[in-house]
Amino acid sequence: MNHISEPISTTHAGHVRPGDHLCLPFASDAQQQEVVSAFIADGLRRGERVLYFADRTKPDVIDAWLGPRGIDGALAIARGQLEVRVVGDVRPETTGLRDAVRDARAAGFQGLRLTGEMSWALREQRGGGAARAHEYESGVASTVVDAKDLAAVCQYDERLFARADLTGLVSVHHGLLCIDPLHDDRQLRIIPTYSPRGLRIAGVVDDATALPLADALAQAAAWPSGEPLLVLDLTELTFIDVAGIRTLVRFAETVAPERRVRVKNMPASMRKVLYIARWTLEDADDLP
Repeated sequence: MNHISEPISTTHAGHVRPGDHLCLPFASDAQQQEVVSAFIADGLRRGERVLYFADRTKPDVIDAWLGPRGIDGALAIARGQLEVRVVGDVRPETTGLRDAVRDARAAGFQGLRLTGEMSWALREQRGGGAARAHEYESGVASTVVDAKDLAAVCQYDERLFARADLTGLVSVHHGLLCIDPLHDDRQLRIIPTYSPRGLRIAGVVDDATALPLADALAQAAAWPSGEPLLVLDLTELTFIDVAGIRTLVRFAETVAPERRVRVKNMPASMRKVLYIARWTLEDADDLP
């Protein structure tokens, strides 16, 4: 969950469209990688050109992000569909973005996606980092409005920016960019979380949704084990039957030995079933 209040709307990484100017505040490298790689991969699949302004992330790392999503980043770079520019000591300029949109169209692409790491603003001396970032964001915003084939996502590392500055910078965007749910239908919604790492499970888990839950848990089990704790947040869970509880217990029993699974905001009815069946799940209600 982000540590700032959300703007009016949020957009999933797989639903970004031309005309969107979105903000991605992230609190971990895993969150940045998953959301940004989904945004890039979706644009490449849609036949759009993607321009990435890298500041703290090395270009070859961005290429590696795309492999798990079935995208050959090196090939996309070679054919001119993906371009990674290292910011260095010179901040990105917005004056050439309109030309970049026209060039993308002229090359046969469906439009242009822009995303950049805004940590360069913290090195700006004149006017302070937040002031320079606001100036840059104003240029991006006006270009997005004028150019019909441009979508932009600005990345802000919450570990680097002051909370007050970040709140103001988020407000100049149309909304937040967030990761796509692992499952989302009328009954059950399963969303990855990053602080702490895990899943937020909302809605109903029964015979109809136990399989999607098991699939989402399997995906979580395959995440890199840099963070040993996986938290299942059941705050928004409205119902879970015995089969669903059994699915959670089996998942906790089969994860890698170096990892632990904890449940946050476990319903009282679920505690009772666990007690009767003598199943065990670690409680994480002390987590924020």
